[in-house]
Amino acid sequence: MKKRILGLDTGTNSLGWAVVDRDDKNQYSLIKRGDLIFDEGVKIEKGIESSKATERTGHRGLRRQYFRRRLRKIEVLRVLVKYGLCPHVSDEELHLWHTRKVYPKNDGLLLWQRTDENDGKNPYIYRCRCLHEKLDLSNTADRMVLGRAMYHLAQRRGFLSNRLDSSEDEKEDGAVKGGISSLTNEMQAAGCEYLGEYFYRLYNELGNTVKIRNRYTSREQHYKKEFYAICEKQQLDDQLIEELAKALYFQRPLKSQRHSVGKCTFEPSKTRCADSHPAYEEFRMLSFVNTIKVKSPYDEELRVLNAKEREAIAKLFYRKSKPNFDFEDIAKELAGRKNYCYIGDMADKAYKFNYRMSQGVSGCPTTTSLMGVFGQEWRASIAETYLATDTKLGQKSVDGMVDDVWNVLYSFSSKEKLRDFGRTKLQLSDEAAEKFANIRLTHSFASLSLKAIRKINVFLRMGLVYSHAVTLANIPTIVGPDVWQTQHEYILKELLPLIENFNPRDTELQGTLDFCVKDFLRNNFDLKQGAADKLYHPSMIETYPDAGVNAKGVLQLGSPRTNAIRNPMAMRSLHKMRLVINQLLREGTINQDTEIHIEYARELNDANKRKAISDWQKSKEKERKKYEGEIIALYKEETGKEITPTDTDILKFKLWEEQNHICLYTGKQIGIAEFLGTNPRYDIEHTVPQSVGGDSTDMNLTLCDSRFNRDIKKAQLPIQLENHADILVRIAEWKERYEKLSKDIDRIRTHSGMAKEIKDRLIQKRHRLKLERDYWRGKYERFVMEEVPEGFSRRQGAGIGLISKYAGLYLKSLFHDKNDRNKSHVFVVKGTTTAEFRKMWGLQSEYEQKSRVNHVHHCIDAITIACIGKYEYAQMAQYYHDEAEYLYHHGAKPSFAKPWKTFTEDLLNLERNLLVVHHSQNNMAKRARKKVLTATGEYWAQGDSARGSLHKDTYYGAIERDGKIKYVVRKPISSLKSSDEVDKIVDNTVKEIVRKALEGKNFKEAINAPIYMNQEKGILIKKVRCYAKIKRPIDIRTHRDVSKQEYKQQFHVDNDDNYMIAIYEGVVKGKIKRDFELVKNIEAANFFKQSQDRKDYPTIIPEKSFRNGFPLKTALTTGTMVILFEKNKEEIDFTKTEDISRRLYKLTGMTSMLTDSGEYGVLSLRHHQEARSSKELKSKNGAFKNGEELRPAITMLHTQFNALVQNIDFRMDAIGNIELIK
Repeated sequence: MKKRILGLDTGTNSLGWAVVDRDDKNQYSLIKRGDLIFDEGVKIEKGIESSKATERTGHRGLRRQYFRRRLRKIEVLRVLVKYGLCPHVSDEELHLWHTRKVYPKNDGLLLWQRTDENDGKNPYIYRCRCLHEKLDLSNTADRMVLGRAMYHLAQRRGFLSNRLDSSEDEKEDGAVKGGISSLTNEMQAAGCEYLGEYFYRLYNELGNTVKIRNRYTSREQHYKKEFYAICEKQQLDDQLIEELAKALYFQRPLKSQRHSVGKCTFEPSKTRCADSHPAYEEFRMLSFVNTIKVKSPYDEELRVLNAKEREAIAKLFYRKSKPNFDFEDIAKELAGRKNYCYIGDMADKAYKFNYRMSQGVSGCPTTTSLMGVFGQEWRASIAETYLATDTKLGQKSVDGMVDDVWNVLYSFSSKEKLRDFGRTKLQLSDEAAEKFANIRLTHSFASLSLKAIRKINVFLRMGLVYSHAVTLANIPTIVGPDVWQTQHEYILKELLPLIENFNPRDTELQGTLDFCVKDFLRNNFDLKQGAADKLYHPSMIETYPDAGVNAKGVLQLGSPRTNAIRNPMAMRSLHKMRLVINQLLREGTINQDTEIHIEYARELNDANKRKAISDWQKSKEKERKKYEGEIIALYKEETGKEITPTDTDILKFKLWEEQNHICLYTGKQIGIAEFLGTNPRYDIEHTVPQSVGGDSTDMNLTLCDSRFNRDIKKAQLPIQLENHADILVRIAEWKERYEKLSKDIDRIRTHSGMAKEIKDRLIQKRHRLKLERDYWRGKYERFVMEEVPEGFSRRQGAGIGLISKYAGLYLKSLFHDKNDRNKSHVFVVKGTTTAEFRKMWGLQSEYEQKSRVNHVHHCIDAITIACIGKYEYAQMAQYYHDEAEYLYHHGAKPSFAKPWKTFTEDLLNLERNLLVVHHSQNNMAKRARKKVLTATGEYWAQGDSARGSLHKDTYYGAIERDGKIKYVVRKPISSLKSSDEVDKIVDNTVKEIVRKALEGKNFKEAINAPIYMNQEKGILIKKVRCYAKIKRPIDIRTHRDVSKQEYKQQFHVDNDDNYMIAIYEGVVKGKIKRDFELVKNIEAANFFKQSQDRKDYPTIIPEKSFRNGFPLKTALTTGTMVILFEKNKEEIDFTKTEDISRRLYKLTGMTSMLTDSGEYGVLSLRHHQEARSSKELKSKNGAFKNGEELRPAITMLHTQFNALVQNIDFRMDAIGNIELIK
């Protein structure tokens, strides 16, 4: 009976898949295969990864900031108009400004705002007058001065400190607070008490030579202080002060993001607990303390801490000076100074511990802070002093009161409100209330809810380790509080020995620990149906429900979304995997009994791990290039001969460097000519022989004397050799290296109060050090391995992380035994194993070439993965054993069976017949939807915001030169990169001054040095206007103050991208002629904003061309697949996949080109199998010709484009099936 298998090769933007059948003789036959390429779930620009939402969020934040500022000005004007402190502005004018951005064209208002140096009309002068001179507010002119000063305060209001903000800006030495402090010191040095007064002095004394704006200012210290000083000096009414203060300084609270917090793994209906909650701090402390083991002079082996020792170290967790500390502090407390060490160290110390001394330990900073206010018995003190204890259900519990106090600390943004709460609700003195207000909490989250944590803490306090405490935690709820109250001693007496001594290999026990505990509860207590299933399990994670069936009764994978994963790259990969698998299920190619073999991409980890892996790989590539150069130089120096290093030569050199140029087995010095060139005496050997399960990773390779390897070591492990002790001395440096790296990793600490950039850098560094540490530890441990565990080579590198674990759970929701959900049909294949089989099946060299240029390598991997099963692993081990016999005992030369006879040839020719499917997201037509709650009920509100960049950010000016309109851009002079850019400066006088300043000097240094327009007056040239390359900009809107020159009335920007190209075709004088129309992103966004039918694509472009009335032939968007032909579609042979493959291209871009003969649409196409980036490809121009040499990339004019277009002439599904549309 044949077994159907689906092989999957997952990547960050690719999915290779293959369906094979395996017969009883372990021979395979290929049923189907395919390759899906899609956009990554993140934005990658210049090698830097960021969320696709980051840029959009930043721009949205700026828009909202501008809107709030406009709103603030409007509200201030309303107050000023009401009290006659500014020219009259009607409510209609203010409403238009608010809703439509139409600025009031009131002449009086414009004149009131205008500055005039000759007449002393300047807002800084007005602010200074209002601070030091009592104005006559019965005089209209003085009222206007006061109003103008207040309106100027509305334009910027400074930085407001938020006690909840833990960013760098909030730190006293941060850029913002540092800038504020510096400005305050400058004001004091100048003898100025108020900001307006100081800025007026700067302006009056130094004019334009100094920048007044672009400084960090404080709302409280600078603006509010000045505002209330003006109000006091001018003796304003309380009502006016209150209304002005509200208009100027009202700030709405931030929208809570609590809804985005993930759910608890044990209590799925509860959100995760904040890590600053005292209950979580106790949980974290006890979970760690209960794992500490010590071996004292009185102990024969490591043991857990006793009650006295636990009590002795508890105080270390409540130190204000050390919220985080090294484990060494605990060791010192228990063993005394310099009387301890890590159990793995060789030091002769009386006390040995199971943790390294550099291991980081988290304290209890929130609890410590509360102790500082309420004393050691802080919970009892809160219960005694807290006044808001009444609820509808009666008195609050102590836990409830503690929760109230913690919630206040967690949510109040104002220190003043906290002080008030401390004084009024907690009956604190002023000093204690100040301490209370100064408590700051972190804002990260645990993985469990407060409800689950409190249940677990009950058993952690008994000294149980986390896994045992979790197993017992929900039993009180399962049996009920009354039963637990009376029988908890019996339950613990029965279950604790079972839990602590449980051995899953014990043949007398039936089932898992989970099963045994449930069985005890069911047999001893009268439980409701399913109550025992509520038992917590230490390894519980959110699981996917079983897959359901569609309308036709076919099983289909559901959505892969889960609260446990917020990783857009992984989610995108899982969604595409679902797309392919569901299509195969609908076709009947696979079913629930199909076996799944999957290889996960390491890059599907979180962004920091991806960055660390990328940096690690780049450093290794750099190291390879360095070794290549050294090989050439050293080999010539030693032999006088030239050499072109191969990949194997570079690997040998790397191992030679790692071994300090000696053979680890013999201790002999190795010269470079002894392992390179012809007949080398030293060659690569496998530390753990492949015949007993070793792999071919660099971790398992060394450079060894060929004769020693062949005649002495053979298929032995290093520990079985007589000179093993000598070998260990030679690799002692490796052990020292990985132990030092472990200590370096322990020293890297992060906390929730860190700035994201700093925290990310530290996390990335930790990941890089772990990669380095794991490499050296892996090399060393292979030399001390006493036996090779079963499946050792398969397990190496199979630690696939959280994302891959969830991917496995997702697939298991469908592919499992029909009668037993726990019997999964999903098996993981590691990447190094896939590479090993590629080598043995003769694919590797060709594969390595194709992996750089052709997407087909994903499919090759998928087929290889599908053909790797238990039988193949056994055959591989046997092959290596036979190979060792052949090498060392002159046995028969072994051979390794292929999945089928022509396996290698078929896979190497795969590209001729493989159609690579490309899925490109077309988000422009999508609209956001969200539920809105109104007085009449809930309804779905639909947004109309654009999805995609509408234009580039830079604004261009327009000027007239020699009767032609030219476009210019204003830029900092320091941004000029060359003398050619200097030549583009518009103003000839400025251009000459800059040229003279640069003459005979280093360009980079001179352009960054001060260049004066007038050195005597100190007038610097800071920015210059330069001619821009832009020829046909987009006019996005009209200026508020319209110029009399028509070309200056619009905001000019450059187009970012085009959404669609429409090609029209007609006949003129018996000849076929073509026309085209480009639809820019901004035009598409405007259409979709107005259109009610988002699928009505033809309406976005005219049915006939504007220029000559030709009818529409076709329309294409970026990412569309096309099948090219030369003259007509009958040339395409749809019975031959090879013919379609040569013609199948993807549209990657579109633009237009203006020539003397007219304007042409330009289309950029890339072959569907092409994997190189556009920078690596040189596009070839011209129309497609039958029989032509395959072009990886083509650029053609709209007049040369002849093709069938996806979704117009044909459909292409996720697995590569093509269907013509009639």
